[in-house]
Amino acid sequence: MEIIGLVGLVFAATALGALVYEHETDVLHGPYIEGRVQPRMLDSIWNPLRPMVDHLNFKARNIVYLALLA
Repeated sequence: MEIIGLVGLVFAATALGALVYEHETDVLHGPYIEGRVQPRMLDSIWNPLRPMVDHLNFKARNIVYLALLA
């Protein structure tokens, strides 16, 4: 029963991550609108971690696509 719950949690987290990613890359809601300035208060923390997160995003992309198809 715990294994089923853990698999469901992982699936839900992956699907939620996919929805957030799609929302951020959407041209109507993302940072692509001219003149939209999005304040980034955590840039000092985020900038050193960005290469590692980008690498993980690239690796996890196939998992997110699989979750969207399921």
